[in-house]
Amino acid sequence: MKCIDIDRLQPGDIVLTASKSTTGKLVRLASKGDVSHAMICVQHGSIIDSTSEGVQARNLQREFFSDDEQVSAFRLREALPSLEIQKVVDFARSEIGTRYSKIEAARSVAPIGKPRGRRQFCSRLVARAYASVGILLVADQDYCTPEELRKSGLLQELDDITVPVSAEEVAAMSKRSNPLQLMREAQNEILAFVRSLDPEVENFTDVDRVVRDHPEWDAAIADAYRKSGYLDLWGHELSAHPYRYDLALMEEVAEPRLLADMRAYCVGTIREYYSGGVRFSVNLAHYEASQQESPREAVGLLIDLYQTLVRDHDRRVETARQWLAKHFPEDVDQHLERIVPHTPLWFSIVDRVEPRLGAIARMSISSEQSVEVCSSCGDPANDYRIANAAEAMPGVPSLRLCDDCVVIRTVFGEILEAMD
Repeated sequence: MKCIDIDRLQPGDIVLTASKSTTGKLVRLASKGDVSHAMICVQHGSIIDSTSEGVQARNLQREFFSDDEQVSAFRLREALPSLEIQKVVDFARSEIGTRYSKIEAARSVAPIGKPRGRRQFCSRLVARAYASVGILLVADQDYCTPEELRKSGLLQELDDITVPVSAEEVAAMSKRSNPLQLMREAQNEILAFVRSLDPEVENFTDVDRVVRDHPEWDAAIADAYRKSGYLDLWGHELSAHPYRYDLALMEEVAEPRLLADMRAYCVGTIREYYSGGVRFSVNLAHYEASQQESPREAVGLLIDLYQTLVRDHDRRVETARQWLAKHFPEDVDQHLERIVPHTPLWFSIVDRVEPRLGAIARMSISSEQSVEVCSSCGDPANDYRIANAAEAMPGVPSLRLCDDCVVIRTVFGEILEAMD
């Protein structure tokens, strides 16, 4: 058996496989190709794909392949800026829950009418994600096959993306709880209920629309969220791995024989210090704005949920950073994700989580004709990370501040640390 080496992949990478199932064989036969399924990497160790279950996220560490099964990964020949890759990832995430269309998947290889539906299949999801930023991997992003993605001139294949895995490792993984499976079940339960009210619903963006436009259904949808267990899933991760959220516990767990594994986990975590959890802050800001405009019980539940997720993500990445800073400080210097203030990537995040800050920073930059100024007042400044961002400014990755603004913000409770 083998699995994909998650450290070889980056967000936006495309994974193509050739399943030995009957469906996989039929897809390859119909498309005259070598591969039958497509997935897109959205985070370290996490992919999104479209199967008969619909569009769902999966943990690559739980995906095993036979030794003779073809598994390949592709990356754009010309790298996109991080901002554009994030948009590709955001598109894929926004489609979670969207139903699978077997009929339209079949039409991708059949010379028959091809209506442009909202439902997904694996290669359509990947192609549409890239088309959302103007990258046309294939001639028709709505109707394409995994084989057409494999042959795309815009992509290049990565080498050595799999590693062997023992039968014992496979068995051990199968005995562990699968939080993403629990997530899929909860999401599908919510979507099934909301579709009983509005059959046009495909994903959670549609659910938000229904909640906003139909206050008469608000209480029932809020109840569906509660009954599904969706609001409590975060507790499974905390219970399974409490040391990831507590430095003292991590010190206890990291005995010598586990030191290398703990180091690898912490390095992988701080590489996505901000990007790994920014979606929680974006969703929190979205629901807070929605609640101000049209208060809903269901939205209030989601605000509580995302406040918890923002806080827990902050605890997890900060615990990893602190442990590395103590034991392997060179890893922090080399691997900690840093988002420089006033760059396009910084604005793309701040505009979604703290839009007033983005507007003020632009005014300061415009007034002084320089990006090297304080985000708040335009004076000469230095760069800082917000150590308690989850409480102070959820999702804001950094600030460029003058000495006076540092003092003011510190008085109001922000913990600021100079960036290297």
